[in-house]
Amino acid sequence: MDLTWINVVDTAVKIGLGALISALAAYLALIKSQAHEDQKEARSHFYKLQEEKKSKYVELLVQSQELIQANLYASCSPDSEGYKKYLRAFNEVQIISSDTIRLAAFNLVSDVQAFIFLNKNQPEIELVDKMVASAREKVSIFQKVAQDEVIKCYQKT
Repeated sequence: MDLTWINVVDTAVKIGLGALISALAAYLALIKSQAHEDQKEARSHFYKLQEEKKSKYVELLVQSQELIQANLYASCSPDSEGYKKYLRAFNEVQIISSDTIRLAAFNLVSDVQAFIFLNKNQPEIELVDKMVASAREKVSIFQKVAQDEVIKCYQKT
């Protein structure tokens, strides 16, 4: 009779330990699965933001080049629709970007504004040429900084 009681206790302990091991394994699998899902979501969000940034950067660059070209021989009006759209594009870039991009965008917009608002009725050709060159240089600098930003790969934090 003692052996039966010992066999019952032995079986109960084995079942209990098996259940405990199963519960721990399930818990660890759940945690690992959740961590993987969180990482997947973070990666997806990162690349979605990268695409949004790229779109905003391209829009700012295009509008900068359009304003420079459109105002080569005439001054721009600060209340024009093109300039208002340009300011909106600039502000969108400023909001979603790192400080490096924000600084490059500010320098770009500053030079473009200086050029497009320049009185071109009696221009000094050298001054206009220097201002156009400076604005175009800022466009190329912004292009490179923006390129460096949008080609970054996701890094686990």
